Amino acid sequence: MRVEIRARNIPLTETLRTYTERRVRFALDRLSDRVRDVVVRLEDANGPKGGVDQVCRVALRLEHGRELAIESSDTNLLAAIDRTLERASNAVTRAVGRAQRQDGARLRDAAWQPDEAAGLT
Repeated sequence: MRVEIRARNIPLTETLRTYTERRVRFALDRLSDRVRDVVVRLEDANGPKGGVDQVCRVALRLEHGRELAIESSDTNLLAAIDRTLERASNAVTRAVGRAQRQDGARLRDAAWQPDEAAGLT
């Protein structure tokens, strides 16, 4: 799983980069074989004005090319990061579960030929 972290209107310190990467790995580690790329974008939307303007956006590319995007805002950047990555983990879990159910449905719907399965043809 490749992780890329970008910042706009926020200084991307080594501490912030490390925190964000650790949170990404923690949130998505059990799903890392299903996730190819993660791009985290951190932004201060209003600049020095303050308010609920700390934004974290996460874009994920899953195996088989499916893409997901999640965004959260907060007055605290670390809270926005945590919430976004929690939501990302839930979204990936749902997407993977949906894909597995669809694959299972296709297998169950296929006509089973006992002679072919036993190698008798």
